[in-house]
Amino acid sequence: FLVVSSKLFAQSPIKIACVGNSITYGAGMVNREKNAYPVQLQAMLGEDYEVRNFGVNGTTLIKNGDHPYWNTNQYKTALNYDADIVFIKLGTNDSKQQNRVHLTDFEEDYQSLISSFQEVNEKVRIVLLLPVPSFLEDTSSIWDPVIKGKIMPLTQKVAYNAGVEVIDLYQLFVGQPGLVPDKIHPSS
Repeated sequence: FLVVSSKLFAQSPIKIACVGNSITYGAGMVNREKNAYPVQLQAMLGEDYEVRNFGVNGTTLIKNGDHPYWNTNQYKTALNYDADIVFIKLGTNDSKQQNRVHLTDFEEDYQSLISSFQEVNEKVRIVLLLPVPSFLEDTSSIWDPVIKGKIMPLTQKVAYNAGVEVIDLYQLFVGQPGLVPDKIHPSS
């Protein structure tokens, strides 16, 4: 991910909040307690950092989605954590048919989410993670054309307008269906 100098932050350890859906949580992953990306990030960064996983299965970024991250206890806990860095990996479930009708709210809701963390810590570093591709063929489910054609451009626009960073996870997983969780990849 990112190399972060501990000299940039006054407190030690540097606190990192990983906010997101099932991909952040590690759903469907063998031994998620050791293999979910927040745990791996903690192992890579070492003791000068404290990485916490605030992922919730099935959540949407959109407030009017079928399972908004906004309504979870993990969201409230993530805000109270007062992180120095927040990685946000949401948007995949927003591509489901029942949530697509609310995509007009995506930009505003994403900016509100970013602002909610900035209100807690005005110096927080926000990093938006673009969704991974979906290999499902059910157009009513998590659907890759919506991820690629709508969610990713909207996320990049929000990042640009908010002056925050983006990491493109999509390109890392294109053509790699075996590396993507079962919920967005049909079981073989």
